Amino acid sequence: MENQPVEKLLKEKKIYQIISPKLVQAPPDITLRDAVDLMQTQRSGYIVVAKNKKVVGIFTELDLVRKALDQNVDWNSPLSDFMTVNPTCLRPDDSVGKAIDIMGPNRFYHIPLVDENNDLTNVLSVRSLIRFLAEFYPTEVYNLPPKPDQIMATPEGG
Repeated sequence: MENQPVEKLLKEKKIYQIISPKLVQAPPDITLRDAVDLMQTQRSGYIVVAKNKKVVGIFTELDLVRKALDQNVDWNSPLSDFMTVNPTCLRPDDSVGKAIDIMGPNRFYHIPLVDENNDLTNVLSVRSLIRFLAEFYPTEVYNLPPKPDQIMATPEGG
């Protein structure tokens, strides 16, 4: 990357330039059981719920934990009963900085991406953002311990 200030790059870099091609999606009438199976087979923490290419919701691990686990739910109920309705969406040509401004304060780990017709095109994950940001500070990110002032009792760190 050129020697530009990070702030400038965040404003100029577009989401479509950093996303991965993986998109896990399902219709709202899929059962909760099938949704969890899909998340497991796809190794995904989310499902974008779409109907006729339009985003109607998102179902995440947090939704599963808060709304289904340890509760008396019918695992054959439709996913629409458990999803977060009308999630915030972005466009692939929005800036990375805009995505960070939305994802950070709201603690979003995934944001669906839609085109000019509001049709689902992809998803932006916080993992993609972290990988992108790590490129600016590779030495710091990869070499610092989680707590720089921490002193371990044994050489192995345990």
